[in-house]
Amino acid sequence: DVDGVAGVEVLVAEEVHAGDGVGDHPRRGVGDAERDEPRGGQEGGSSPVEVLDQAGQQRPDEVALRHKHHGIWKEYTWSEYFEIGAAVSRGFETLGFESGDVLYTIGYNRPQQLWTWVGAQILGGKAAPEYEGSLPDEMLTQMELIEPTLVYAEDQEMVDKVLKVADDLPWVEAIVYNEPKGLDGYEHPEIELVQFDDLLERGRSRMDQAPLEQGSPVDEQIRDLEGDRIAMLPPTSGTTGPSKRVRVSHSNYINLARSTSEIYDIDPGANYFSFLPMAWGGEQMIVLGAALLNRWVVNYAEEPETEQEDFREIGPEVMVSSPHRYEDHVADVKARIENSTRLKQWVYDKAMSIGERYAEYVSGDKRDESPPAWLSGLHFLSYWAVYRPILDKMGLKMTANVVDRSPKLITTGGGPLGEEHFTFFHSMGVPLKQLWGQTETCGFVTIHREDDIQAATVGEPIPGIEVGLTPGQELVVRGPMVTDGYYNQPEKTEEALEDGWLHTDDFGELTEDGHVIIKDRMDDVMELADGTTVTPVQVETKLKFNPYIENALVVGEGQESLAAIVNIRFDNVAEWADQPDIQYTGYGDLAQKPAVLEMLAEHVQETNEELEGLQIDRFVSLFKKFDADDGEVTRTGKIRREVVTDRYRDLIDALFAGAEEVDLDLTLTYQDGSETEIHGQAHVVRVDGDGQGATLNVASRGGE
Repeated sequence: DVDGVAGVEVLVAEEVHAGDGVGDHPRRGVGDAERDEPRGGQEGGSSPVEVLDQAGQQRPDEVALRHKHHGIWKEYTWSEYFEIGAAVSRGFETLGFESGDVLYTIGYNRPQQLWTWVGAQILGGKAAPEYEGSLPDEMLTQMELIEPTLVYAEDQEMVDKVLKVADDLPWVEAIVYNEPKGLDGYEHPEIELVQFDDLLERGRSRMDQAPLEQGSPVDEQIRDLEGDRIAMLPPTSGTTGPSKRVRVSHSNYINLARSTSEIYDIDPGANYFSFLPMAWGGEQMIVLGAALLNRWVVNYAEEPETEQEDFREIGPEVMVSSPHRYEDHVADVKARIENSTRLKQWVYDKAMSIGERYAEYVSGDKRDESPPAWLSGLHFLSYWAVYRPILDKMGLKMTANVVDRSPKLITTGGGPLGEEHFTFFHSMGVPLKQLWGQTETCGFVTIHREDDIQAATVGEPIPGIEVGLTPGQELVVRGPMVTDGYYNQPEKTEEALEDGWLHTDDFGELTEDGHVIIKDRMDDVMELADGTTVTPVQVETKLKFNPYIENALVVGEGQESLAAIVNIRFDNVAEWADQPDIQYTGYGDLAQKPAVLEMLAEHVQETNEELEGLQIDRFVSLFKKFDADDGEVTRTGKIRREVVTDRYRDLIDALFAGAEEVDLDLTLTYQDGSETEIHGQAHVVRVDGDGQGATLNVASRGGE
């Protein structure tokens, strides 16, 4: 019995250090004058804005942020970064924002949104970011929960979403928007609309009267920030219902950043590219924690459409991404190879065979051994001949450690990445590491160490954190990075926290050598009719390793075998269909073509051959993608399993009842909240031992 949680087995990091703050950088003031003490308080900082202030003093002329604008990278130094954030705080004061107030933000990855967070935190407020694709009703639900005083909205589309529900937002006093296009003449009788640049001018005018220095209002407000004050209210993923808002304190960010720095010492000036949604807790952990403490440069793309091109230009040394990005890369590569010449396919297959053998010594069964010289030599040649051009197209050329072995932090988190995908990148020399955590833990609690990467695990606990395992195999966590609860939801807090332990609802295990294994969510674990326990996410990630399946839902609770609902990866399947000149009218039609279903059946059978004692006997290729606007996946791409199984209950029942085709009537939701009804037909495909689908003798028909 560990502090009230019965039977918990506890795992901690081998070494736990106190941490030494920012390091031994000399204390500098505004300009080059030395200070007796840092403006803002204790050495190392007790809040992100205090660490930012110190960075502005210590490295005033070094680059902190980059944002591409009109094709040119605009750079901001550390002193400019802090000064703009301070000016935003003064501008917020003119809008009535005070200590304890909430700022609700929705927008793309831009430094302007980051500066609004900084401005709110300087004033003692808290920022509550939202996913940019959220619907007006979803936004209303969240704003009713947190009651924000101010809203930051990126552009006209997002301002329109806010104004659509504005009559139900009596607490909102102003909307600050970034992109002015299309917003001329916009007004609201109760809510003031202010362009970001105008807000900056207001703030700078106030700062002219009280310059940034010791004893200034900004300085005093930063000094008054206590570590346990709430800094951010990020949303949970919402896999089981509406997102909750997690109370993340200033010290949560600082403690996690310090612990991470003890594991990975990445030099100041290293590049981080911000492309994860800014509402995601892991993104906030980097920009408000690790990047500040370690003085990394945060880079922002010009537009979502130019993200990949801009990412390639930067070639970051630090990368944190969800599994979906890595899955997309693998699918694109495999599809291109399948559609290339036989010679290229042969060269690729040989190179990947060498890479897979080499990966065994990095993250596989032979990781305690050094690869033989001949294998290292072949891997080096394969890098220059095959891996490097592929990685260059992904923007990951600079991350490979085949030639350049300088420190890099390349990670995946926020969901399960299949072992096949993980090994794929290690085969090409990318030192990919798994991490695991939740919004409630300020981002993550485990990570692979450089010299101990295991494809089947998510690494070891970071210093200062404890990971426990209950008798029911639920992972629990406690430490200085863990939240003290949910905002305005005490009943949810009571359910999640028990005597300091956070119940993660993740089903897993602890290994003898100190690693954590994540199998699935506790509620998602299934049991077949014969009592076999199945963790569906592990089957689903195997299905997604082929280039033609983008998403999958595996079902079979209480059944003799498994079945699946799959989404095709449209671009790849469309390219495949062009070769035999298969005609189609759109996604729904292509997903039901007999040739496509037979091709998918072969890939499902390949997955069956890798499953131990399990079989996917039948599947359907759905005529629409699982969509966040329809509530089927979260804004981070995770399947909302309970929602999807309820919505497609008739289809799932038909799968196990022996039906050959199923008619479905569905309601689709668009980004503006409007709805439409569609009708579609899905063909049930049976998979036999030879990998061939059942004969399909019915006309193909997709969603109408």
